[in-house]
Amino acid sequence: MTESPASLLAKCAHTICLRGFSPAEQESAAALLGSRGHRVVRSLGVAQFVVTGPDIEASLLSGIRSRGIQLASWEAVREELSLATESASTPDPAVPISRQPVLPMFGSEDGKQRFLDLWLPSCAQTTPEDLKLVPAASRFAGLCFDQPFVETLHAVITGTTHAMPVALEGETAASKTTAILYLAHRLGQAVVRLNLNGQTDAGELVGRYVPAEGSWAFHEGVLPVAMRRGHWLLLDEMNLAEPQVLERLNSALESPATLVLSEGPGTVFGRGGDVEPAADFRLLATLNPAEYSGRSVLSPAFRNRWLIWHQAQIPSEADSLAMLRTLVFGTQPVVHWRGRAYQADPIDPLFPTLAAAEEIETLLPHLAHFHTTVGKAADPQGSSPGLGRHRRERDSFTRRNLLATLQLWQSQLTSGPTSPREALANAVERIYTGRYPDAADRKAIHSHARAAGLA
Repeated sequence: MTESPASLLAKCAHTICLRGFSPAEQESAAALLGSRGHRVVRSLGVAQFVVTGPDIEASLLSGIRSRGIQLASWEAVREELSLATESASTPDPAVPISRQPVLPMFGSEDGKQRFLDLWLPSCAQTTPEDLKLVPAASRFAGLCFDQPFVETLHAVITGTTHAMPVALEGETAASKTTAILYLAHRLGQAVVRLNLNGQTDAGELVGRYVPAEGSWAFHEGVLPVAMRRGHWLLLDEMNLAEPQVLERLNSALESPATLVLSEGPGTVFGRGGDVEPAADFRLLATLNPAEYSGRSVLSPAFRNRWLIWHQAQIPSEADSLAMLRTLVFGTQPVVHWRGRAYQADPIDPLFPTLAAAEEIETLLPHLAHFHTTVGKAADPQGSSPGLGRHRRERDSFTRRNLLATLQLWQSQLTSGPTSPREALANAVERIYTGRYPDAADRKAIHSHARAAGLA
């Protein structure tokens, strides 16, 4: 028997839109739902459920049903939440999220840092020379800890804490590299990042002979240097390299890691060898799915050596809206992990001028919806790609486009007399529409903008 929406809302957290409430009733309902781990949004476009109040109009109710969104009356939801509260006993990780308080995402105790349910290792001992390789805090300004990013970061922490190779696979803009670099920044860990491609050879990884003072000397590659000095070696776009080049990593992916520089002096890295690998040495990689153009198909044996293999997800419309709110207001979204709700601390917003703009609470959901629909239309792997279908090079729309839109939007608001809606329309025109030379594609983007309420 299928459970009612009201029952589902009592058992796990969702994104909810309220309709048919007076201002006072809506504030009270939002507070109660928020205390149970739910996220209350203004836009129907990002809602999983709609909770209806006593003043809901029949025409609005019909429109919501036509969208296919699940409905639940406030009376039924309130009754289910009361029953859930009465049946709750002692706090337990298995208790539904709706009964859990929102916990801080990060914490510290006895000099150790906590992230969700994991304790981070002690900060790496970094030499002044290696300090230059620690990612700077400035690159993470405005970072949004949404659900996909938190899950990816958890996978990275799990692997690096237990000395397991970590591979993050996912589409463009799934924040794979950002998750690795952010953790390194938080730990003060040196990272060497190598972007692989079809021309990458084994010499870049393990080393090669180079001219030196009229003779030849063996110059170690990034892998043996990382093993000596305890660096994290990040291999970006791993499956762009040729498989025979990647296979040179096999011994370093074992536990314990080993390496023999057969291309050079024969130095042996490993326990009992010439060089004992540093304790902080880790191998990490990012890659797009094999369906992307130019990617190599990795062998099962090679994939199996990456003990932590995480499928990083791209942000949904709700995640895009959460990022916009983080950038404008500094608030972080509530995320869920193993039956508990967590939230990162607020940050200084990157675009504070927009927070005071007229209609900002309406325009941000509209922008998130527009960005999501345009991204799906441009995706060649999507069910019905409609943008750039006649072009050999397809566009993708990522968090960078949203960030650039906010930057241009705020700049236009502060540089001249224009309404927030007009300034946003101008920014969308420049960042999104301007990418396409074809009139049909530009018309299609205008249609998406109108459908999202931006025009």
